[in-house]
Amino acid sequence: MTTREKICELILKTRKGKLAPEDLKPEADLRNDLRLDSLALAELLVLTEDSFGVEFSPEEAHSVATLGQMIDFIDKRLAAA
Repeated sequence: MTTREKICELILKTRKGKLAPEDLKPEADLRNDLRLDSLALAELLVLTEDSFGVEFSPEEAHSVATLGQMIDFIDKRLAAA
């Protein structure tokens, strides 16, 4: 499973079926387009950290705005490990 596929799976899990897979485009804004509120974003970050074994600092969490940025962040962290 690719990073993108796993992140999309986690977002769909977080949104509990309120999103269609075709909504998950790299340019989709996590807050506005995917409608992840602060609680959903926190849940997504915890799931992501657990799934990939990476950690987000508070600054990094706020700087990741789109699905594509999240995928890039995870890929860079995994490559550096």
